[in-house]
Amino acid sequence: MGGKALNKYGVNTERKNTEEFQRIGKSVRETLSFMFLRKYGVNLETAIVTCYHQKSDHGDLDLLIKMTPEIESKNIDLRTVIQLSYLPQVIHNNGGVYSFDYQNFQVDFIPIKEYKWETAKVYYSYDPLGNIMGKTFHKFGLSYGWDGLFYKFRNFNGRNSQNILLTTDAGRIFKLGGYNYGRYLKGFDELEEIFEFTIACKYFDTEIFQMENLKSIDKKRNRKRGSYHLFLKYLEKNSINIRYDFHKDKELYLSMVDEFFPENDLLGQLYELRMKDTEDKILSQKFNGDIVMSWLPNLMGKELGRVIGKFKESFENDEDYREFILNAGYDAIQERFMNTHND
Repeated sequence: MGGKALNKYGVNTERKNTEEFQRIGKSVRETLSFMFLRKYGVNLETAIVTCYHQKSDHGDLDLLIKMTPEIESKNIDLRTVIQLSYLPQVIHNNGGVYSFDYQNFQVDFIPIKEYKWETAKVYYSYDPLGNIMGKTFHKFGLSYGWDGLFYKFRNFNGRNSQNILLTTDAGRIFKLGGYNYGRYLKGFDELEEIFEFTIACKYFDTEIFQMENLKSIDKKRNRKRGSYHLFLKYLEKNSINIRYDFHKDKELYLSMVDEFFPENDLLGQLYELRMKDTEDKILSQKFNGDIVMSWLPNLMGKELGRVIGKFKESFENDEDYREFILNAGYDAIQERFMNTHND
């Protein structure tokens, strides 16, 4: 997405006016639907990502492809379909999104699972709206993307260990984030209308969107997004400096989120995850590679991993292993490990 994915292969595509964009989109969709019906015997639903209605030219065409269970069961190689159907010079796969050239224009195929279809259509529409909304939800400790709204649980190492899906209902997502879903459904004629829509959010805070306040990976991504830079310029040009006093401790928003999505029992899920995480931390402290190397200094690399794996396999199951490590003293753990190793 963005129209420059193929440049590194030496393929430089053109921007197209709206008439050409629509013509190419019609051709791409009809060709793909025909291929799926003729070769695989299935009807295919696709959707071109919606942009603001008065956009005069386009750098690429983003096509969402609904992957129903029937289509997924056929294990269709999308790269092969693209090659046979459009004869591109190059096909670039970035995390399952396929970019290729067609009539000197970049086309992006974005496969979407059926149960994420409606959410994805909303998230991808009216760029850079989804990106901007995501930064608002981040301040609540949530993650908003094409596949829905999530709470990401991080373990004792600070790593994301589980994504808790809160909802894929766009209306509820907008409501929680303070965005007017009814207004969104009316669409936007101009890019500035999208900007005004985001600014009207009751949680809008100018500072959270500034490049210097973004995390490094987010900063890197947004440097390449022209629509995001236009958004920042719009804020600066119109002297928009609205502040919202978010809590620094995002945990303080958990009760609000839990009450908004009671069917998920977020607090209950987090309690269970934190209990297990506490156990995992104890397990990692009482038995790990460094401890094993203190017992067997010559062990390292793959052999170290193999020996640890052998020890864990000596238990009936993972639950028995966890129970033993949690309850046994260090001497007992060492004794059992050495017995297993020497067996």
